[in-house]
Amino acid sequence: MRSLTITELEEATGVRRSTIYFYVRDGLLPAAQKAAASRAIYVESHVHLLEEITRLKAEGWSLQRIKAHLAPQIAAARSVEVDLVAEQAEQTRQSILVAAARLFARKGYKRTRVVDIMREVGVAPPVFYSHFSSKQVLFLESFAVFVGWMRGFLESRLAEEPDPVARDLTRVQGYFGVQALSPDLMSLVRSEALQEDGDMRRVVERSYKEMTESTLGDLVRLREEAGTEIPASDELVAFGLLGGVENIVMRASWDERYSKRDVLWTTLCLFLAVQALYSGRLDLGREFSRYSDLVDRLAKSAPPVPPAALA
Repeated sequence: MRSLTITELEEATGVRRSTIYFYVRDGLLPAAQKAAASRAIYVESHVHLLEEITRLKAEGWSLQRIKAHLAPQIAAARSVEVDLVAEQAEQTRQSILVAAARLFARKGYKRTRVVDIMREVGVAPPVFYSHFSSKQVLFLESFAVFVGWMRGFLESRLAEEPDPVARDLTRVQGYFGVQALSPDLMSLVRSEALQEDGDMRRVVERSYKEMTESTLGDLVRLREEAGTEIPASDELVAFGLLGGVENIVMRASWDERYSKRDVLWTTLCLFLAVQALYSGRLDLGREFSRYSDLVDRLAKSAPPVPPAALA
């Protein structure tokens, strides 16, 4: 539902605000919702009613007759139970997120200023900070927006690609695009995912699940089509592949020793190995049995602590 300020309502209808206020007092219009002491919100029904009132007045109708004629529409407009203030606040929040995601993608985290985002959306600092307490919090949430854009863009292009490994390599290319937002902030995103609790952790969790969702689907289909039994979680394998890509890209970023081509070949090795296992072309049943006792023993034992750390 579209919301309007009194100025926007004046512009949309050509009716002066003093006349609008009179119609509200006289019962010809529903009252606006108050967003603040000096700010009210109107909706499309106000526009339609004002247009009808203006038309009928031009035909010579009295206000009393117009009020009686429009009584059903006026009552219907009053009965709409929509929290316009909350709705407009959510629209503003989403506008800030979208603008931030675009600016972070175009300029990077460090070169994007909060004032640039506020200017882009047209909001004042009190409004901005009522939604996001800091630039860091905004980045984490806009990161989720960008991941959604990237996934939607890539998966639409991969819809006709039958090879799951080719799909995953193309997703690695997309990961380069996500990483380009700000390489140092990727570590921030990962660290938030490890926090014990908090809204930001849940935001990052959603982003990572979205980044691995398509790969997870490919793994499940490969295993089901081949009928293979693997003592590993499909979801954890999908996350492991993403983690492998992240660490490969991290190492390649340290110096000029490795190129993007090296990164793609290395990730291809990982994907081909996993595909061979999932498709049944690589049978590791004997090796799984061999290490079963060790896995169980390690899973039940506490992790080691170096003696020097306890001194």
